[in-house]
Order: sequence, then C-alpha cells, then structure tokens
Amino acid sequence: MIRHLTLMILKRDEKLLLGVKKRGFGMGKINCPGGKVEADETPRNAAIRETFEEVGIRVNSCEKVGQIIFRDLYFKGVPETNIMHVFMSEDFEGEPEETDEIKPEWHAISELPYDKMWGDDEHWMPEVLRGNKVDAYFHFNENDTFTDYRVDIAPTKCLVSLRDSDFGLPEDKNEADFAERTAARAVLVDENYRVAMINATKRGYYKLPGGGIDDGELISEALDREVIEEAGYKIEPLCELGYTHETRHKFGQYNISYAYLARATEFVGNSLMEDEEEDGFELEWFDTIDDAIAAVEKIDTTDMIYQAKFFTARELAILRAAREALKEKYGQ
Repeated sequence: MIRHLTLMILKRDEKLLLGVKKRGFGMGKINCPGGKVEADETPRNAAIRETFEEVGIRVNSCEKVGQIIFRDLYFKGVPETNIMHVFMSEDFEGEPEETDEIKPEWHAISELPYDKMWGDDEHWMPEVLRGNKVDAYFHFNENDTFTDYRVDIAPTKCLVSLRDSDFGLPEDKNEADFAERTAARAVLVDENYRVAMINATKRGYYKLPGGGIDDGELISEALDREVIEEAGYKIEPLCELGYTHETRHKFGQYNISYAYLARATEFVGNSLMEDEEEDGFELEWFDTIDDAIAAVEKIDTTDMIYQAKFFTARELAILRAAREALKEKYGQ
C-alpha cells in the first residue's frame, strides 16, 4: 500500500514552527504540521488544509521543496510505503494555536530539537533550509528507526516555464486544483558525444528519453528505468541540467521534468509501451548537440497534437542547457 502524506515547513524570522504530536501516529514526537492527502486533494491543498486544522495558520502560498519516500514504515503493525510531499511557506497569516493534534512552538533554526523529532529529519531538513530541494528515501523497521537511506538534491534551476497561453491556447481551469506530475529526462550522449533523441516518426516530433516518476521512486531510479524503456541503454549520469515546468490547462496538470546529461554505457534493449509504439518511437543519433537542436527547431507544431507543443519547447530548453554543460565541462 502507498500512502501520500504532507509536511508544511512554516518559516518566520529564522525560526520554524514545530509542535509536539499529541495523539495518533508519531505521538510524542516533535514535527511540522501535516497529514494525509485525501482522495480528492492535491498534496499542496492537503498541506494547506492540514496546517490550518492542526495549528490554525492560513497559508497563502507555499513551494514544494522535497519528496521523502518511507519504505516499510510500520503503521498499525503493517509495513507501508509512505510518500511525504514537503512544502515550505513564509507567506501565511495568523498565530499558532494549540489543537487536539499539536502543541505548537517556534524554534530557532540554529537550535532545532532533532533528538526529539523523527530520525530522518536531521538528514534532509538542513538541505531544505539551505535552499535545496530534496529527493530522498528512508527504509524503516518496526522500531521506527531506519536501516538505510539516501538523500539526493533535486535540480533547482528552472530552464523554462511553459503554459497554454504560450501557444495561443485557452486557460480556463482553476490551477489551484491541478495535479502535479513529475518526470525524469536525459540528454543521452555516447563516448563520441553524439546525442540520442526519440523520433516519434508517426507524429512528427522529437523527445528526450525519459518519462514519469512512479510512486515510490527516486528521480535517479526513474531516470535509469525510463531511459532503458525508451532508448534501451543503461546510463552513467554526468550532471544535472535543471528542471522544466509546464502548466497544462487541457489536462489540469503541472508537469515538472528533472533533466540530466547522461552517457550511454550498455545497450540492453528497450520495452516501449503500446502508445509509444503507435507513435512510432525510434532512437535517432545526431553527430553533435547542435544537430539535435537544429532538428527540433525545424519542427512546426502548429497543427500537432496538444502535448507535442509542450514537448518541443521543453526539449529545446533542455538541449540548450546541455549544450552549455557540454561546452563548459567537456569542451564539446
């Protein structure tokens, strides 16, 4: 079973609002406000709701700063995978109030009581407070202690932000209700720095190898899996490039793609999905990064399917970032 949870880090004057959990799971531990994502909620809306219910604070805006995967976390004696969506806000109203859930108190960031918090907090929270976004997992046991963990820093540089109006399309939905979909994508090069792209031969567009991050996956795990599935290659990640953000009104989604430069190391064969086969996915190698960029720049998306308009603009931004990385790091 996979359970989605939220955590809201409220920051004011170099202090964080923490509280002693008074009942239920984690009772007695000090934590930030947060709780379960209901079936009809986005994680962001759930985090805002839980914050008001638990400490009486109204959050006006917040930023997602991390995702923590808890593997084999025991809840009522049953091991679960819990995915915690972490948000941070400095834009909120009201003073904290004690409820039957939490007794809140402001704590100086320099003196956070990690010894009274969940054991994972001291491993990822300092990174968030330094301005990073984290992608982490912790493998717990029945004693609420963890036996293994990994904390990765997600790309924080925005390469491009796209929305329907950029393509002359209407924006007629409430963005507060949009679901978030995350993906991992690679600019794939070989030992000679040739660049691989997926040619959707029956649709007329190019895309980078990569795709959606499944529940319970780290970004790095999704990147490895997706590149094998679409391009057939195991990879060696070289460097992060940044991320792209797409606000898609037609689908009611925020699409975030984490982009990396990676080297192909071993061909093991791809395994395309049915819709990818229908679109005619074929791996095509370009002699240089400039050749790959030129091929994408030539695409006219005027009469193409909705997604292809976003794909093309997104991939151009990622490829251009890769060109700079290849020049600066590898002299290409």
